[in-house]
Amino acid sequence: MKNLIETFNSVDYFVVAHRGASGIAPENTLSSFAEAIRSGAHFIEMDIQVTADGMPIVFHDKGLSRTTDGIGFASKLTYEELLKFDSGNWFSSEFSGERIPSLQRVLELVQNQILINIELKNLGPSPQQHIQKILQIIEQYDYSDKIVISSFYYEQLKIVKELNGQIPTALIRLPKDKRLPSVLAREYHCQGFVCSLEELNWEITKDARDNNLFVGVYTINTPEELEYSLQFDIKAIVTNYPAQILSLLKDKYKARV
Repeated sequence: MKNLIETFNSVDYFVVAHRGASGIAPENTLSSFAEAIRSGAHFIEMDIQVTADGMPIVFHDKGLSRTTDGIGFASKLTYEELLKFDSGNWFSSEFSGERIPSLQRVLELVQNQILINIELKNLGPSPQQHIQKILQIIEQYDYSDKIVISSFYYEQLKIVKELNGQIPTALIRLPKDKRLPSVLAREYHCQGFVCSLEELNWEITKDARDNNLFVGVYTINTPEELEYSLQFDIKAIVTNYPAQILSLLKDKYKARV
């Protein structure tokens, strides 16, 4: 497969499957990621946090109750304890038996089929050892040139850069942070800037373009949202429905995807 730079140069837009193809399969599960691969998406986006015994897992919420049949906090339990919980049945009985995957298990599934966007959740008061382990797993699967790491936790992105300056990082805009992408990029040494569809505007995209930063926007799920977002100078389109968005980009907008 092409690496990140090769893909960047060969397409007009990145289509990023948000927590996998999470509109049609339970988010952050192997089924969702497999469906994203089948859709032809360029990236899968996944959320990474760490268990009580230090295992990087793919899971979004702090609490377990929304997307599993467990209770409590994912970070307070061991990985073995988390494997007892079903993470698919809440979405549909078709996915009963899904389990919270480890980062390593996901990389085993997707290796050399799709690029990855890892969003680092809050890794606690001493995140460096956890980030180091995450980077070691990425390197173990030879994914360092096929990945972007993003986060709302900007200091964690700074640690990523200190440990591996070659991996591209992207800041996700905090709701009340009005600083321009270039200001944040200079402070945190990032290559990308991600914001919500509601926050997207010309000031952001012009500043990013003028400073050689790529812009990603989330979450685009309808033809109307796609049409609105394409007014702006964006590169990455984050969606729960990658197959539909790819089809629109190809057929209606004649985009290289």
